[in-house]
Amino acid sequence: MEQLYLALLICVLAFVVNLPMGLWRSSVKRYSLSWFVAIHLSIPLLYKVRIALDFNDIIIPFLIITAIFGQFVGGKINLQNELLEEG
Repeated sequence: MEQLYLALLICVLAFVVNLPMGLWRSSVKRYSLSWFVAIHLSIPLLYKVRIALDFNDIIIPFLIITAIFGQFVGGKINLQNELLEEG
């Protein structure tokens, strides 16, 4: 049961870390170096956390899904902020 809570915590961490990355990604030119870095910057951190907590590869798909969701939500927050500033 403790492993399940740790897995959930790592997934929440993946989401939270990727929120600001999504904000940043949505404000830079698509396919630029900054865009690429914004997408991939959290990967080493999540890798280190996964290894430090001794999780096997089964958790990787869940980390990818929550990281993508964090990027998506971060991008939507930035879009919403831009729309509020315009009007």
